[in-house]
Amino acid sequence: STAGLDAVLELLASRRQQRHCCWEGGRGGPLEGGEAAGAGSAARRALASKAPVEAPAEAGEMDDVERWYFSEYGRIVNHREMLEDVIRTQGFRKAIFQMCNDKVVLDIGCGSGILSLFAAQAGARRVIAVEGSPRTAALAKEAARRNGFDDIITVVQGRLEDEATYRQVDELLRPFASSSGGGEEERPPRLAEVIVSEWMGYMLVFENMYGTFAFARERWLAPSGSVIPASCSIWAAPISGAAIVKDLAGYWCSLPYGLDLGHVAAAALEETFRRPVIEAVEEFRVLAKPRRLWRLDCEVAPAMAVCSQRHSFEFEVERKGPMHALAVWFKCGLAPNVGFSTGPTSGDSTHWHQTLLFFGESGAPGEFAPRGQVPPEGMGAQLGDRVTGELAWTCEKRNMQVEVQGMLEKGGAGGQARYWGADYNWTLRPDDDPGT
Repeated sequence: STAGLDAVLELLASRRQQRHCCWEGGRGGPLEGGEAAGAGSAARRALASKAPVEAPAEAGEMDDVERWYFSEYGRIVNHREMLEDVIRTQGFRKAIFQMCNDKVVLDIGCGSGILSLFAAQAGARRVIAVEGSPRTAALAKEAARRNGFDDIITVVQGRLEDEATYRQVDELLRPFASSSGGGEEERPPRLAEVIVSEWMGYMLVFENMYGTFAFARERWLAPSGSVIPASCSIWAAPISGAAIVKDLAGYWCSLPYGLDLGHVAAAALEETFRRPVIEAVEEFRVLAKPRRLWRLDCEVAPAMAVCSQRHSFEFEVERKGPMHALAVWFKCGLAPNVGFSTGPTSGDSTHWHQTLLFFGESGAPGEFAPRGQVPPEGMGAQLGDRVTGELAWTCEKRNMQVEVQGMLEKGGAGGQARYWGADYNWTLRPDDDPGT
């Protein structure tokens, strides 16, 4: 009710600040649950000794979603946001300077060209940068020229899945066959000594770009080569979303201009919570110790590894408060002792923030609350309560189907249970969601 919402809003804290964590060396690194990164694992070297992966089927004409996707990456504002993400960009820079000296480097989805420029600065012998957006590829080429690296960096414009594009990369790599000991004419040349790609999306796998990176790795990575990032993992924790509820609903309940518009609050919440919310959560909003749900070994994992996953979780509540959502984020191991986290910890923000899966109460295990129906008061979680459930997703081209469901057991295992769940049709373009 509006009265109940008003009562809750009176108790909610003010607007949250953005907090994240990055690590280099020991700080926040592998010993604290980060991702160990190494060059050329034995498993991947064995994989590389097999026959090279077959070329993908010709991608054909782009559909509307693909055209929109590449047009978005042609917008300057998106590249500025990524470059201003200091944790992300400095992390990649440190890894590249560590790994790319005197190497042949392949940059997949080069965007503005910043990672290719770092590789050239680090002393790479040659950098081949591939970018699907025509406008962005032209800007990357100009960036190489203006910084004096046009003799080191070659920009290839096109989707890597298109035969014309990957054949062009083949030909650019073949001249290195004599120095690397490979590259027969009838086989794709495994001559890239480092493949770097910032392919990660929200919740790590949204946008489904990992498959493009995996194809490049299988086709071109030298047997002793390295990839950046080397590994990634998905983490989660239950949170209180009270501050977000206040942001969305508080205005409508504040009698704007002396008028009662409280009825709009519920509609505002439903409109927002129909999709995952991308926001930064203050650390004190996290109700339990975060858990790692899944680890992706980027040196060996096939393209399909990210497309469908289901993982269980269990948390013990360590901070009481209203539970509204499951926060999901990721960590990346870029190079030995270099990586970053996008989680809700102290430090500066990354542009990925966290992915917040708000849920409503359901009547039974396995059921989902109506999409977007999230009670503003949340579910009261007390110290020692147990939160269990499952997170699942399926990638469909650039879109995702996401499900989260579970139960809150009062006082721990065996206590009185309340069930909750939510499912999302997470489309790349918000106006593609059939429920909006």
